[in-house]
Amino acid sequence: MSDQDPSVPGKQENAGPDSFSQLSSREKKRLLGHAYRPGPRVKRNRRSGGGTDGGQEWTLAEMELLGKVADEEAARLLRRSRLSVRSKRRKLGIRSFVPWSRPWTEEELRMLGKLPDAEVARRTGHSARATRVKRCQLGLAKVDPECRPWTPDEDALLGRFADKVVAQLTKRTPAGVRGRRSFLGLGDLFDRNPDWTPAEEKLLGTAPDDEVAAQLKRTKLAVQMRRLKLGIPFKSRCRHHWTPEEDDLFATVSTPVLAERLGVSLSAVVSRRSILGVYGTNQCRKWEAKEESLLGTRPDAELARKFHRTEFAVATRRRELQVPVFKRKAKSRQQPSGQTLGGKPQPKRMEGGRWRVEDGR
Repeated sequence: MSDQDPSVPGKQENAGPDSFSQLSSREKKRLLGHAYRPGPRVKRNRRSGGGTDGGQEWTLAEMELLGKVADEEAARLLRRSRLSVRSKRRKLGIRSFVPWSRPWTEEELRMLGKLPDAEVARRTGHSARATRVKRCQLGLAKVDPECRPWTPDEDALLGRFADKVVAQLTKRTPAGVRGRRSFLGLGDLFDRNPDWTPAEEKLLGTAPDDEVAAQLKRTKLAVQMRRLKLGIPFKSRCRHHWTPEEDDLFATVSTPVLAERLGVSLSAVVSRRSILGVYGTNQCRKWEAKEESLLGTRPDAELARKFHRTEFAVATRRRELQVPVFKRKAKSRQQPSGQTLGGKPQPKRMEGGRWRVEDGR
């Protein structure tokens, strides 16, 4: 009766040491209570594998799986991190299951520089980008049927005809012809800009550079460089360019009339007048003796409307003549003697600052 069946539930307290070691930490703590002391935790060894495998040693069965499936799939099956699987595979020199990430073989490297990149990528299973990068790392030239070498007969055409004509004759691109001509040190004999004529130079500065370029069939940069070289000012679409004929009108025409006639703003005319230093116009007429005699007799605003002048002009002239400003007389608000308000006698101020009350008697 003392023997207990270990298969009976709830009787694992009397199980052997092998059965107790198979229990989880939570079950051990539930059985032993405060007497349970967990063992030392396994430190994570980053050098041996890293990831979440806890630095476990690799078995032969696990190593045989490397390279047969993708690293992600091997990490899922082995319950290790992808970094640990990849590091172990590279350490053992095992090729990756993914074609684009596996190392290059000697046979594949012999194809680079002898076949086009697209053909090498198709035969080896590498991507076109990986093939191009590997060829550039080895310093091998690109092999492309479209980029054929130049022949002596084709080189003889350079410099004799324009680049576009040579491109049509050799069935190449104009950029390729221009690059070959520059490589041989041949100058641009056919596409250079023609010389400037006096008639073309007269158009510079009469309109914006882009309009002049379209009219002369030149580039905007060429027009701008030629204008700067000749010292011709730039003409903008946003600001008015004054002519000598318009500057002569400042001495005879008033500012508002000139602004309306030329179609410009009033501030533009005032600014131009200040630059020229022309102020003697008929808009500032002289003061008459009759007008000066009325200064100070009425408010400045009222006299300005009467004289057809500005209020500032009237006030300025009044100060020049030392005429005091007009002040209205205050109206007397005293009521008649004996008048009461609300039945009460009204006080009145008397001489000496005293008050006297009148009751109307």
